[in-house]
Amino acid sequence: MDPRNVVKLAYDSIGSEFGKKRTNTWDFVVDWLKGLILKQPANNLKLLIAGCGNGRHVKLANDLGFDVFAIDISPNMVSATIQSEIENGRDGSNILVSDICDLPYLDNEFDAILSIAVLHHLPFDLCENAFCEFSRVLSTNGEVLISCWDPSAPSVVKGERDEEQKNVVWVSWTLPDSSIVSRYYHVPKIDVRIKHWKEIHGLVCNHFELRNSNQLFYFSKSKLPDELKH
Repeated sequence: MDPRNVVKLAYDSIGSEFGKKRTNTWDFVVDWLKGLILKQPANNLKLLIAGCGNGRHVKLANDLGFDVFAIDISPNMVSATIQSEIENGRDGSNILVSDICDLPYLDNEFDAILSIAVLHHLPFDLCENAFCEFSRVLSTNGEVLISCWDPSAPSVVKGERDEEQKNVVWVSWTLPDSSIVSRYYHVPKIDVRIKHWKEIHGLVCNHFELRNSNQLFYFSKSKLPDELKH
């Protein structure tokens, strides 16, 4: 199953309401971004935020001094992020509507990629497509941080399990008019996910952990055999 259209429609429906409940940034994101700066303090690091939502991490990364680009599959989410950027004195031209499985960027363009609470909206086969794109646009030795919900996350526990698709849960969001939007989540346990993600498409998982119902995966781009010869 390809749930991307379902996910897009869900977040287009949620729109600006999402930002009202997603204002804080995760400590692990702040720590990772600051760690990248410490490793390369002299460089203006180019960061891709793959799945920007309402733009909370776009603002954070910009404030920390990154050269930030961001995409989201939902036009309404992109509009919300652009509006946030304009309110913070930037024009938002670096924010695009795009599918993470087909990124509109050049090879080796980014020093790092941040994808928070995004890949849990895709089954494993589409995650592989996204990883191919991450590897393509990431520079050698570049780094990636990915977070996904764990099955223990409260919203997942309250969700409706799909009767036919393993590890799929439908999580509801209530709009101001009391209507319900159902969102597709693929939420296997972390040991199952890491079996698929341990080393994939030139990206190596250096560390993974479960923190506060977030599955965290830290990747780096390994050198290809031909690159090692030079």
